[in-house]
Amino acid sequence: MTRRIMNIVPVSASLAILFLSLSSFSLWSEIPLKKAIETGIQADNTYKNNLLDQDIDRLNLQKASMKKFFNLDLSASYLFKSDQMQIIFPDTQVGPGTVIPGKTILAGSKHNYDIKLALSQPLFTGGILSNSIKLEMEKQSLDQFKTVIRKLDMAGKIKSSYFTYRLLENKKKSLSFLVENLKLHRQHVTNFYNEELVKKSDMVETEIKLSETELNLEDLDRLLKEEKINFAKLSTFDIDDVEKSYNETVGTLDETLAYFKTHHPVLDTIHRSIRMLELKKKIIAGSYLPQLYGTAELHYGKPGIDFFQNQWSLYFQGVIGLSFKVFDWNQLKKEKTIIDISLAQLKNQEDELIKEMSKNLGQLYARKESIEKQLTMLGKMVRLGAEDAALKQELYKESQVSNLDYLSALLTHERFRSQENERTVEYQLIQVAINTLIGRYGEEK
Repeated sequence: MTRRIMNIVPVSASLAILFLSLSSFSLWSEIPLKKAIETGIQADNTYKNNLLDQDIDRLNLQKASMKKFFNLDLSASYLFKSDQMQIIFPDTQVGPGTVIPGKTILAGSKHNYDIKLALSQPLFTGGILSNSIKLEMEKQSLDQFKTVIRKLDMAGKIKSSYFTYRLLENKKKSLSFLVENLKLHRQHVTNFYNEELVKKSDMVETEIKLSETELNLEDLDRLLKEEKINFAKLSTFDIDDVEKSYNETVGTLDETLAYFKTHHPVLDTIHRSIRMLELKKKIIAGSYLPQLYGTAELHYGKPGIDFFQNQWSLYFQGVIGLSFKVFDWNQLKKEKTIIDISLAQLKNQEDELIKEMSKNLGQLYARKESIEKQLTMLGKMVRLGAEDAALKQELYKESQVSNLDYLSALLTHERFRSQENERTVEYQLIQVAINTLIGRYGEEK
C-alpha cells in the first residue's frame, strides 16, 4: 500500500506543477492595454506624418541657424559689347615746327569674361536672424504638441473600443446565462405539459421568450465581431489577447482641472502660438533697423582691372554695405497692430477653452457621481431580482403564479444585470473621457 502511494504522489505533483506553469504562462501572456495603446499609436499614419513634420522642423531649424554664417558662391559670366571705349589723344605742338602726332587707344574688349568666387557675411540684421531661429524652435515645439494631441486621440479611441467590447462581452455572458435558464425552464414546462399539469400556452410563451433572447444574442455576436475588428484596426492586437481587468482611474475635479491647465497640449499650443507671434513682431521691427553686411570677392577675368592691357588677370575686391528702410507708408505700425489683434484673439481662445473645459469636467463628474449612486442601487436590484426569479420559479412549480409571471421575473432580473453592466462600463468610459479631456492618456490600472 505504501509503495502505491509513493508512486502516485510524484505524478500528482508533476500535474500540479504543469497546471501552475500553464496558468502562469496564460497569465503572463496577456497583453497590457497600455502596450496595445502604444503600439496602436506607433502604427497610426497620422501620428507617423506628425513625426515626419518634426523631422522637417529640425531641418528648417538647421537652415535658419546656418543663415548666421557666411555663404560662398562661385559664378562665371560672359558679356559681349558691340563696341569698345576709345580714348583719343589729339596732335600736340611742343615747339616751333615740332608736333607730336595724336593717338587713339582702345580700352576694354568686345568679349568680356569673369569668374567670381564670392564670400558674403551678415554683420548686423536687427535681430532678424536670431529671432528667426527662435521662431523655428517654437514651430518645432508646436508640431510636437500636435503629435501629443494625436496620441491622446488614439488612446481615447482604443480605450473606448476596449470598454465597448467588454460591455458587449458581459452582455453576451448575461444573455447566454438567461438562454440556459430559459432552456432549462422550457424542459420543465415540457415535462409538466406531458403530465398535463400546464397548458400548451405556457410552452408557447416560453419558446417565444427563448427565441427573442437568442435573436438578441445573435445581434450581440455581430456587434462583438465588428468591435473586435475595430479594436484590431486601432491597436493591431486581437482584443481577446488583451488583459481583461483594466480600470481607468481619475483624480478629483480640482486635481483634473489643475492638470489640464498645466499639461494639456492644446493650451501649450496656444502659448507657443503667442510666443511665435511675439517673435514675428520682433522680426518685423528688426527689418526696419539698419542692415549691415560684408562681401569679399575673388575675380579672374578678362579684361580684368586693366582695361588697356585687355588680358586675363586675378584680383580681389571687398564691400561693406548698409541699408535701412526710410519710408513705407507706415506699414510697420499696421503689421504690428495686426499681430496685436491676433495675440488678443489667442488669449480670448485660451480663456474660453478653460471656461468650456471647466463646464465639461463639471458635467462629467456630475454624471460620474450619479452613476456611482446608480450602481449601488442596481446592485441591490440585481440581488432582489435574483431572489424574486427564484421565488417565482418555485411558485410556478406549485401553480401559484402563471408562467408569464415567472418569465417576467426572469427577464426583469436580466434587465437589472444588463443595466448594472452598462453603468459599470459607462463609468469607465466617463473616466476615459475625463483623462482624454485633460491631456492624460498613459494611466496604469
